[in-house]
Amino acid sequence: MLLFPAPPPQWRAPESVLGILTDEQPAPGGLHPRFADSRAFNGAIYAMRRLRTGPWLRLDCRTGWYFDSLNTCERLELEGRFRRCPPPARRSLDGSVRTAAIGISTVVAWREGGSWRALAAPMQARAMRERAGLLHVVPSGMFSPPYSVIQNVRRELREELGVDLEPRRLLLAGVALNALNQRPEICTLLLLRHRPAGRLNRDEFAPRLIEVELRSGLAPEALPGFFAPGAGALALAARLLGVAGFAAD
Repeated sequence: MLLFPAPPPQWRAPESVLGILTDEQPAPGGLHPRFADSRAFNGAIYAMRRLRTGPWLRLDCRTGWYFDSLNTCERLELEGRFRRCPPPARRSLDGSVRTAAIGISTVVAWREGGSWRALAAPMQARAMRERAGLLHVVPSGMFSPPYSVIQNVRRELREELGVDLEPRRLLLAGVALNALNQRPEICTLLLLRHRPAGRLNRDEFAPRLIEVELRSGLAPEALPGFFAPGAGALALAARLLGVAGFAAD
């Protein structure tokens, strides 16, 4: 898992992570036989063309389809192509040879008992049964139209927790890149005054919310049982909280 923390000028500007969008969406195609038992929907998504890491963190994107991502990225994960030998970082930042669908994960955090807590739950994993039961942050999903971080978080937050978004409380933590499937994840952090009392969407998650402590120095390797993008999102959120010293207000 490659982690790219957002620089301070981008923390309160989540949309700043979005770069140039190229509208070159091909016609929707079929699904590889490896995913014959998948219950996935071939929806429109945004895919990475290039991740630029400096001076600001920016994702140049193109339009695409989810099945193309399964065929070209999730297949890498199933085959274990990069499990023992991760690809060079430079290759991972270039999405031109695959449909690297962008995910978006929001760490919903609140302060309790002197520490920051965050929400997670086991995934139902409709597209890949191998992921069923792995923990992921709530909300999380694919980055899809409209081309807006805030609008995507608002939609996922409402659908998966039944909670309304206050945009001023949403921060950009960074981008995580899953070495196993070569897909990026936009990682945001939502700071709340209290633990949300929302309902969990059982189509996406098993009905078992858990809490994770966002302690200083938290690393993805210290989160066994987590889906890699969720572990990356939690690590980036913990880093941002530690560096910036945010307080619950």
